[in-house]
Amino acid sequence: MIKVILFDLDGVLTLPREIFSVLYARSYSYDLAPFTNFFQNEWVDFVVGKKDLKRHIRNNPDFWKWDKSPEKLLQFWFESENTKNDALLNLIHKLRNSGIKCYIATEQDRYRTDYIKNVMFAGEFDGIFSTAEIGYRKNDPRFYKIIINKLAMPAKNIIFFDDSESKLSVAKEVGIDAHLYKSVKNVDNTLTGLISKVLDPYAQLKDT
Repeated sequence: MIKVILFDLDGVLTLPREIFSVLYARSYSYDLAPFTNFFQNEWVDFVVGKKDLKRHIRNNPDFWKWDKSPEKLLQFWFESENTKNDALLNLIHKLRNSGIKCYIATEQDRYRTDYIKNVMFAGEFDGIFSTAEIGYRKNDPRFYKIIINKLAMPAKNIIFFDDSESKLSVAKEVGIDAHLYKSVKNVDNTLTGLISKVLDPYAQLKDT
C-alpha cells in the first residue's frame, strides 16, 4: 500500500522558464560560460553541504559581479525560480487530505532548502528531503536509504516522481517505486489503482 509520495522540485513541482545561470547572465549581459562551468563542476559541494553559497558570493566578487549583499542575490535567484506547478499542487492537496503523506525530495543548497520550506511551499508538504541536509546527491543510493530510514517504513510503501531517468534508476535500486514525471495527468494515472480507494470515497461502492 502506498503511504508516502516523494516529488522532485525543479521540473516537477516548479516549472521554471529558464535556469538561473541563463537568466542571470542574460539579465546583466554577462558571459554565460563561467556560470555553466561553475554549476557543472563546483555546484556539487554546495548541494551536499560542504560549501556555503553566501560565503562564496561574498568571497568571489570577480566571479559573481554582484555589488549588493549575498542575501539580495539569493532573493533574486530564488524568486526567479518560484514558478509553481499549480495543477500538481492541487492534486497533492487532495492526496494529503486523504491521508497520503507527501514530501519534496530535491537536490538543493542549504539556503534554497530553507526558502522552499519557509516561503515557497510553507505548509504545503509533510516535509522536505534535501541533499544539503542529507549529505548525498540524488544519484547516490544513500540519499534514498536515509529517506527510507527517516520515514521508518518499507521502500515498497513509497512512490517517487522525478523528471530525471538517472535519479529514478537509483531510487529503484533501493526498492522505491519510482516513475518519470511527464505531466499531472501522468501522475494521476499512475496513482489510479494504487490509491484510488483513498482518493475516491465511493470507490468501494463502485466495486460491489
